[in-house]
Amino acid sequence: MKYIIRIFILIFTCALVSGCSFETVPPTAKGKILTTSGYQPDILSPGKYTLWGRDELIVLQTNTGVYKEKVKVVLSDKLTLSAEVRFRGRISGDKNIINSMFNDIIPGGDNIVSFDEVYRVYGAMAIRNKTREVISSYTVEDVHKNYARLSKEIGKALVKTLESTPLEISDIAIGNIAYPKVVTDAINAAKERDLAIKKEQAQAKIELVRKKNERILAEANYQIDITNAKAIRDKNKIIGEGVTPELIELRRLEVLEKMSENKSAVFMPVEAMASTGAQVRMFNK
Repeated sequence: MKYIIRIFILIFTCALVSGCSFETVPPTAKGKILTTSGYQPDILSPGKYTLWGRDELIVLQTNTGVYKEKVKVVLSDKLTLSAEVRFRGRISGDKNIINSMFNDIIPGGDNIVSFDEVYRVYGAMAIRNKTREVISSYTVEDVHKNYARLSKEIGKALVKTLESTPLEISDIAIGNIAYPKVVTDAINAAKERDLAIKKEQAQAKIELVRKKNERILAEANYQIDITNAKAIRDKNKIIGEGVTPELIELRRLEVLEKMSENKSAVFMPVEAMASTGAQVRMFNK
C-alpha cells in the first residue's frame, strides 16, 4: 500500500512539474501574468516567476533609449523642409497607466510590449503634429537663425503634449534639417559670393603690399641716385675750383716738354699750321 502511495505521489509531482514553467521579468521591465481568463491584477517587478498551466508572462519594456521621428513641414513662407526630432524616451507612469498599456496593446514576438509599440500608439502622431505646429510658424530664414530656440520650443511643447501618456521623453532636439532646393541653391550662391569677395579682398591686400614695397624700393633707388649725383657734382665742383689759368699753362708747358723729347717729330702750335714756313720746315724734316 505504501508503495502504491509513493507511486501516486511521484506521478502527481511529475504532472505538477510538467504543468509549470519558470519565466523572468528582466531589469528595466514590468510584467503581468496572462491567464485563460485574462491578466492577473498584480504588476510584476523584475525577477523570476513560476507559471502554471497555460499561463503566459507578458513583459513591458521600460528601459530608456534614443529615438528619432522624421517630419516634413510646410513653413509660413510656403516652403517645405524635412527634419528629425531626436529624443530619449522610456515608458513610465502609475499603476493605472501600466495596466492600460497591457490591456490596450497586443504583445509582439516573445510576449513583449516594446517601447516602439507604445510609441506607435501614444506618441508618434502627437510628436509629428506638435513638431509641425511649432516649426510651421517659422520661415526658412528663421529656422536657420533660431536653431537652438526652435529645439527648446519643440521640446517644451512635446513634454507638455505627452504628459497624459505613458511616454516620458527628454533631451529633445531637431537635426538633419533638409532645406528646399531653392534655399540650398541660394545659400550656396551666397557662400560662393562671400568666398569671391574674400578672395578679391585678399588679392587687393597682396597688391597693396606689392605696391607699397615697390614705392619703398623706388624711394630707396631715388635716394641712391640723388646721392651719386651729388657726389659727382661736388667732385666736379672741387675739380673746377682747382683748375686756374696758371695751372692750365703749367700743364701745357709740361706737355710741350714731353713732346720735345721726340727728336724725329716736329711740333708746333695749331695756329702755326697755316704758315708757309712751317710747312716747308716740316717737308724738309
